[in-house]
Amino acid sequence: MGDTTHSDVDSPRTDGGSAGTLSDSPLHPPPAHRERSVDATAQITSVPWLQQVRAFAVRTLRALVRNRPALIWGLAAPVFFFLVFGVLLGSGGVQRGANAVVFGVFGAFSVSLVVFATALSADLQARRYRKLRSLPVSPSADLFGRFLGGLALSTVSFCLVLGVGVLSGGTLAVRSALAVPVVLGSLVLFCLLAMGTAVVVASVLDDGEYVVGVTNMLTLALFFLTGYNGLLPAVAPGPLGSLVNALPNSLATRLAVVHLVPVAPSGTPLTPPALPSGWQPLALLVIYAVVGTVVGSWAMRRRIYENEGGE
Repeated sequence: MGDTTHSDVDSPRTDGGSAGTLSDSPLHPPPAHRERSVDATAQITSVPWLQQVRAFAVRTLRALVRNRPALIWGLAAPVFFFLVFGVLLGSGGVQRGANAVVFGVFGAFSVSLVVFATALSADLQARRYRKLRSLPVSPSADLFGRFLGGLALSTVSFCLVLGVGVLSGGTLAVRSALAVPVVLGSLVLFCLLAMGTAVVVASVLDDGEYVVGVTNMLTLALFFLTGYNGLLPAVAPGPLGSLVNALPNSLATRLAVVHLVPVAPSGTPLTPPALPSGWQPLALLVIYAVVGTVVGSWAMRRRIYENEGGE
């Protein structure tokens, strides 16, 4: 991953407008208006939380879209891996459809962990939070705005690989009325855990290159240790094959396979263990998402805003 710093993207506007520099933000009025300090202060302190969330979400998404290394790693790389391992080295039909889901979740995971952490680390290294700390910005609005921006690109990455999978001969099928909500819900819950982890990593490591290395290591390690995100539990080392319905990345992947690919419930490389069903898998992902959100919120408030992370 490359540096995500961009001179044309500095801080979010919280007036519902486009992203700009801190100097033209309503939280930091231009010199022509500073004589009206009382009115300006009243406006500053009354910026709604949801408006701040929207501003951070727009700014995050624009920063990611403008960053070519982020797009290559988050969008192009998962498609490339699918074409190599899912098309050239695999067969069509159901198997290719399952491979598309596997690498689609891998792409969403890469965006939520690697790209998200790298973008936050770049903001810390550019000292953007030095200015944000002097403004009445809510750390939770910052966090959830970034989450929304990251979720948007993660969903695009997932859907892009699925689309390539269908075009290359993979078989996908919406197997019930609840299939799409369950798949999207499980993807969002898993990505929340990944982004919460990304905030912790970026807040702890001062060097952006270390952030890239650690997050890439986590992404690839979980992918291989869970038998390619739960696609082949038999190749997972030791007892990990029996835990693919409990580990977050493989659980989210297997849920998506169950609802989007017409696989048999048994007698396939996906089993044993049995494919996830019922409400318990989603409940477990909810717990993971809550943990990720709480830990990410703590890191954003304590380490980045209060302890001046990145300084």
